[in-house]
Amino acid sequence: MRHVLAALDRSPAAKPVLAAARALAALLGVGVEALHIKVDSADVPRSLAAQAGVPLRVVDGDVVARLVEAAEASEVAALVIGARAIPTDPRPLSATAAAVATTVAKPVVVVPPDADPHATYTRVLVPLEGNAPTSLAPRPLIELAADGGLDIVVLHVTGLETMPAFTDQPQHEHAVWASEFLARHCPWGSGVVRFETRLGRSEDLVPYVAREFGCDLTVLGWSQEFTAGRARVVRATLERSSVPVMLVSVRALTTAAGAAG
Repeated sequence: MRHVLAALDRSPAAKPVLAAARALAALLGVGVEALHIKVDSADVPRSLAAQAGVPLRVVDGDVVARLVEAAEASEVAALVIGARAIPTDPRPLSATAAAVATTVAKPVVVVPPDADPHATYTRVLVPLEGNAPTSLAPRPLIELAADGGLDIVVLHVTGLETMPAFTDQPQHEHAVWASEFLARHCPWGSGVVRFETRLGRSEDLVPYVAREFGCDLTVLGWSQEFTAGRARVVRATLERSSVPVMLVSVRALTTAAGAAG
């Protein structure tokens, strides 16, 4: 049976991780399984999983290696992990979360320790840069929206150097440009998504727009690289977001699309 895998540790972050996993499972129509990597003799978070009615599997070993191994199982649809153990940690991701997110090819939902996920996801923010790899990332969720119950906000941020030029009727030409953008980069979202454009820096505007529209979840396509100068939008969103962030590997999507095509 396909399921969402929730990685639970003994920190306060485990509760929002499990709540986010249950909400995602409800959206996808799959089950939930919790996983705890036991590294010492301390208590296992059994009561948390039991109260939620979620089966808990406990394994020993290296935390990163075992999480990656478990997430790559064919029956796992997505992995949900905590961004860090405490809200005051200045890092966008803990060392464990970063190692797992940059390795697992499947969608990884990163949950802030102070998040309070809703029982179901109702509004999702999907930033699109306007290139083929990142445009593939939100397709499964947008197709779910077509069945009703999920509001998708597609955001495209332009800088002054990339802003399209309009002539004497910008109100009409912007509508045409928006229609062409969605047809090219989000063809499965026609008539389903709400399209928003902003002028500025993506790393500033993505977290802001998520709050502006009251989104429950942000979906970002990324290259799974946290090296210097890379993943600026991902870093900023993880640092500033109070809601879960789904990271979708564009490398995995491109490989899958190439195999299918």
